[in-house]
Amino acid sequence: MSKIVVGVDGSTPSSTALAWAMEEARLRGATLDVVVSWDYPVMAVSEPIFIPTPDKAVLESGAESTADAMIAASGLPASGVHYTVHTPEGRPGETLVEMAADADLLVVGSHGSGVIKELFLGSVSNYCAHHSPCPVVLVRTTS
Repeated sequence: MSKIVVGVDGSTPSSTALAWAMEEARLRGATLDVVVSWDYPVMAVSEPIFIPTPDKAVLESGAESTADAMIAASGLPASGVHYTVHTPEGRPGETLVEMAADADLLVVGSHGSGVIKELFLGSVSNYCAHHSPCPVVLVRTTS
């Protein structure tokens, strides 16, 4: 059985990518891996100060909540597509490429608003396009 990996992050472009991947999985009879990666925020400060870092469980729970909300909004549970949710720790592009190691297709959303922005891919979609072990579909939004 073929496998499609889709990266989501709660944004409109990733919602569009999830809808596209869900329909493609349905047409192919493929399984769908929905991936929401998370990482500790990077903070640059010029003076030594104490900034509490979020608890790992809180960050992972936030990723799970994002996935749950997107899946519910997409209608995926009722679609008949077999899916699995993954919330790994790591940088999004690198994590998606790792998750796609045994996939037939990797799907990511790409922001595409404005004349200048349309000329460039986002950092995650750019990373996936250049490093994925399988074909990549970049789903663009029009707004």
